[in-house]
Amino acid sequence: MRSALLLVLLGVLLPPGVHAQEAPPFPPDSVYSVLAGTSEQMLGDQAVPERLSVAEWRADLDTLAAAMRRRMPYAEAAMGGARFERRLDSLKRAIPEQTRDQRILSVLRLLNLPAAGTGHTLALPFQRAIPWRYVPLHPYRFADGVYVMAAADSNLVGREVVAIGGVPIDSVYAALMPYASGDNRWKRERRTERFRLRYANALKAVGVIDNIDVVPVQLRTEDGSPEQVRIETMPLDSPAFVRFFTAGRPQVPPGLQWSPAGEYQDNSEPFYRVSYRDSTDLLYLQFNTVYNESDFDAFSDQSIADLADSLRTIADRRPLDKMVVDLRTNSGGNHNLVEPLVELLATHPKIDRRGTLYVLTSWRTFSAAGSFATELEKRTKAIFAGEPGGFAPNHWGTNAPVLLPNSKLTVYVSHSYFPIGLPGENRTHLAPDLPVPLTSDQHFRNVDSTMIAIRRHEPEPRETTTLTATEQRRFVGTYRLSPLHIARVSATGGDLRLNITGTALRVDFGEERPAVSLSTALYPVSDTRLATDVTDASLRRTPGEEGLILVWKDTSYALPSVDPDTQSPVEHIRAGRFEHGAEGLRAALDGGMKVGTNTVGEPFTIRVDELLQRGRAEEALQFGTLAAEFWPTSWVSHADLAEAYAALGREEEARRALQPVRRLNPPQYDEMIDHLELNSAASDGGS
Repeated sequence: MRSALLLVLLGVLLPPGVHAQEAPPFPPDSVYSVLAGTSEQMLGDQAVPERLSVAEWRADLDTLAAAMRRRMPYAEAAMGGARFERRLDSLKRAIPEQTRDQRILSVLRLLNLPAAGTGHTLALPFQRAIPWRYVPLHPYRFADGVYVMAAADSNLVGREVVAIGGVPIDSVYAALMPYASGDNRWKRERRTERFRLRYANALKAVGVIDNIDVVPVQLRTEDGSPEQVRIETMPLDSPAFVRFFTAGRPQVPPGLQWSPAGEYQDNSEPFYRVSYRDSTDLLYLQFNTVYNESDFDAFSDQSIADLADSLRTIADRRPLDKMVVDLRTNSGGNHNLVEPLVELLATHPKIDRRGTLYVLTSWRTFSAAGSFATELEKRTKAIFAGEPGGFAPNHWGTNAPVLLPNSKLTVYVSHSYFPIGLPGENRTHLAPDLPVPLTSDQHFRNVDSTMIAIRRHEPEPRETTTLTATEQRRFVGTYRLSPLHIARVSATGGDLRLNITGTALRVDFGEERPAVSLSTALYPVSDTRLATDVTDASLRRTPGEEGLILVWKDTSYALPSVDPDTQSPVEHIRAGRFEHGAEGLRAALDGGMKVGTNTVGEPFTIRVDELLQRGRAEEALQFGTLAAEFWPTSWVSHADLAEAYAALGREEEARRALQPVRRLNPPQYDEMIDHLELNSAASDGGS
């Protein structure tokens, strides 16, 4: 129950079907407050208009486009510049001939941005402004076809879906996918199933069906014979939907926990599950959500840092052949919490070995879970298995709501940029080294083929050569990867190692060590090329040149030599050279570098909070000012700056600092006014 409640309270993505077995019964008139608390808060007592003019719909599209340009960091890169403007113009011109549902889809189409990593910008269908009828039949595309996962008629579960309304199921997906945003195509496909395919109005708007009251579905039974069914739809605020949501969907099979298709089980509880199998010396961590359990369960005192300590104890005391970190049902949380776990997996001598550490991903691996996986890719010898993750290594995350003034639709727009991968890389996903597609048979029979493959897997022997000391010295040195990243190649005990510093998930100013971005052993393949622990990544030296070339997946980086004492802007700030570091960050921005929220936004606001708790308000103001400068799209940075001003008794400046919060997240503006005991009418502060 606590995780379902948590998702509602945080206003994150709680689709129909999540935590079905634990969700309590509730009256139909409270459906929207349960499923869409944030949109209800944004809407308040405003009525949703039944009719809007063409001009009003067009104005809403313009409002949304303006909010996206204003809120998204590096909006030009995310939105595709002229491509976005052409789409906006095309959608506005189409409105006169559209139905209301097609106009709603136009809003959703605008939110589906072309850049990889933009899946946090989206709209959810369960809100009063979208009174769509629900289809109580849930399809899921496996590697071998589309199958019914849940239905009002439980006898249909496990049947293959051939067509809807006479339209082949592949064509139905293709018609709806443009209206579902995602970091990559795997995430968009699943959101198509969960947020579009389950709504009759969306099916009718794209021409799949004619009648939203009954949806004709063509199925295939286990023996291959065709079956025609007619699915009666239901309003979200109806007793029928409440019954279906709370108790109408069976678990298939009972106890299924690992499958990313098992959204009808409470996969997030427990938050993390550890088991050790003596028969195989296998240590298994099912990491279900990136939150401290102690923050949400009064009966638990375990944090992710405690989890790391527990795993360290097991690894210290037990034989260890393989360790599995299962992220297949982890959709994210707070990425600032994972560093202790990354540190353990990257440094423990019995875990960080080739062929020992395996990481499992699926389409549900997203947001903070994707950031965690990307950190493991860069800093461990992990072998990735399963299916492609639902995340892009570099992504726009952490969204805030926007209420469109005419239609009263609530949409979510990202206000943070997280370059967790290397700078400028354009990968849409992290591809598994050991791909194991999920089939319907695996799911329905509870056969975890990925774990079977891992138990049997032995990595191919690595073919290397030997370098002389002179040849090694040609690689050793300090290099610049970007204005924010310093690369160092060192030789220790005859082995070469590459470390890149400059950014991290969370900059901990209380520590002296640099923030590690990439750390990998180097293995000579020839006298000019070194392999790394990361698949498809290597280091190359060009004869006659002083610098190196880092080949990272599909991207090549020139690494020019720099002075050994060179430090990145973040390292300067960590060492207390505040202004020097700030100038370096500004220079990086001026040079076209995307400065991530994980570099200067969240770490600085965290530091503001820490300093205010210690009564060091003047120093907090320094960090707050810089956070607002480099993270202007987030209400958090402006709120923290206002708090620093208020702590110094500078109320007028605190009010001015809060004005961006009014634009970026209106509900939080009112809360901050009350929290800081400010008079909101005293100053408009340049809004």
